[in-house]
Amino acid sequence: MALSTVVFLKEKRDGSIKTRACVNGAPQRKIWSKEDAASPTPHLESVFLVAGISAWQHRKNRCFDIPSAFPTTDTDEEVIMVLKGELADYLIKMHPAIYQPFAIVDARGRTLLYVRLQKALYGLMRAALLFYRKFRGELERYGFVVNPYDPCVANYTTKNGKQLTVVWHVDDVYASCVDDFELTKFACYLGDIYGPKLTMHTGTKFDYLGMNLDFGGDGGVEIDMFKHVDKLLEDFPEEITGKAATPAAKHLFDVREDGEKLDRKDADAFHHSTAQMLFISSRARRDLQPTVAFLTTRVKGLWFIDGSHCVHWDSR
Repeated sequence: MALSTVVFLKEKRDGSIKTRACVNGAPQRKIWSKEDAASPTPHLESVFLVAGISAWQHRKNRCFDIPSAFPTTDTDEEVIMVLKGELADYLIKMHPAIYQPFAIVDARGRTLLYVRLQKALYGLMRAALLFYRKFRGELERYGFVVNPYDPCVANYTTKNGKQLTVVWHVDDVYASCVDDFELTKFACYLGDIYGPKLTMHTGTKFDYLGMNLDFGGDGGVEIDMFKHVDKLLEDFPEEITGKAATPAAKHLFDVREDGEKLDRKDADAFHHSTAQMLFISSRARRDLQPTVAFLTTRVKGLWFIDGSHCVHWDSR
């Protein structure tokens, strides 16, 4: 079974465009179950607790973006990938002596090149898991002890008795310690492994896992998602001008069927808004959870009622 390649264009938070060549790992679903292929991720409560402890103890904080996390990770299985057309031609032009003898042409006249992967490229079902194991091993070699209750939290006790805490979500790393020198030593350790493209963020304000962490207060941390809320309001098909004391109105759980059914365009817009609220409510806006929980269980029909009810989901 040979896996094909897919190229994605992604707009980053700063507005720049990033291209990423990925493996189409869908055929691997026949081999690996989700349970066996999934990588651990930190509990959001762990992120909040570590941030709270860091603020209370007046720790210094740093965030790291690890470059080329998956392409630097060895794969532990034999994976055959097929390169087609221009992608195969470019590779042959780069190293003709290596790849030209193995190139073939299909019935459409496209160049085909079958290669065996040595690294866990994006798209492989177990790529994140393999990188997790690699990064965890690097932390343990440094001296970190992984938390028994959250496998994506680790602590290291420095020589002067200070605690250095690390939380990581795939290749996004958050570290905190009272001693800024210890954070610098840890940053150098990561730099020796991942090279000069390792990105480090310092200061008191960080963007981590879609949340803004502000440690500017005296012994406290503020967590917000204003950018995501602004995007939610911007994308909503109607202008929202009113205010409410709580997102869960009295009529929240009332299902009425005497309204006009939404067309496909408005229904898609409402689904999109609900998905955005689901992401926000799982992080900084926990007050949205009762509303979002109800909306996500009503998926068979959308009805417009009036300005106060706006849209209802029909459970039939």
